[in-house]
Amino acid sequence: MKKLNPTIKFFIVLVISAFIGGLLGGSIIHGEDAIIQSLINFQNFMINNNLLIQSSVFGLCALIILILYISANLKLKHLDENDDLLFDQIDHQLGFLIPFISVTMIFGFCLFGVTVTNSMEDFKLLGLIIFLVNMAFTLIMTILSIKLTKVLYPDKKGNPLDFNFDKEWLKSCDEAEKFVIYKASYRCYQLMNFVYCGVVTLCLLISIAVNIGIFPYLLIGFLWITQTLVYSIAANRFQHGQLDNVQ
Repeated sequence: MKKLNPTIKFFIVLVISAFIGGLLGGSIIHGEDAIIQSLINFQNFMINNNLLIQSSVFGLCALIILILYISANLKLKHLDENDDLLFDQIDHQLGFLIPFISVTMIFGFCLFGVTVTNSMEDFKLLGLIIFLVNMAFTLIMTILSIKLTKVLYPDKKGNPLDFNFDKEWLKSCDEAEKFVIYKASYRCYQLMNFVYCGVVTLCLLISIAVNIGIFPYLLIGFLWITQTLVYSIAANRFQHGQLDNVQ
C-alpha cells in the first residue's frame, strides 16, 4: 500500500482538525451556561479547599518520596560489585525519584499560587507554611538523592546547591549518558510545541464561553517564543562549535 503524499496528508489532518474544532466550538456555544458554571464551581472548590488539597498532595508525595529514597538507600547498602540486577533496580528507582521530587516542588508552587490568588480576601498563614515546608523538603530530598546517585556512580560530580551544578553534572557524564540527555531534551522540545499549541487551542475554545482576557495568550506566547529562540540559538551555536564543549 502506497503512503499518502505528505502534502495531501497535511491537508487531510488540517480539514479533520478544523471539523473537530467546529464541533467543539458549536458544543461550547450551546453549553455556554453549563461550562461557565462548571468553571466557577471548580475555581471555588480549589480556593475553598486549597489548604486541604495542598496538605494532602504534599503529604502523599512526601510519603512516596521517603519510601523510594529509603528503599534505594537500603538496596545500595546491600549492593555487591557484580550484582548488575540490583544495580539496575537502584538506577531505575533513582531515575524515577529525582523527577518525582521536582514534580512535587512544582505542585507546591502551583497550589501556593492558588493561595496567593485568594490572599486579598482571606490569606491563610498555613498555606505559606505548607509551601515553605514543601520547598525545604524537596530541596533536602534532592540533595540526598543526588548523593545516592553519586555513590552509585562515583564519577559523577556536582553539588546540587551550586548554581553550576547542571554544567558540572553534564561534564561528568560519559558519551552515552550525554546522548540520552540530548535526545530526551529534543523529545521534550518537540512535545512542548504540541502542548503549547494545544493549550492555545483550549484557551480559544474556552474564550467562546468565558472572557479569559489576554494574559493567558501573552504568557503562553512568551513561553513558546522563549523556548523556540533558546533552542534555535543554542543549536546554531553548537553547530558552529564543538559539541564536546556543550554547557
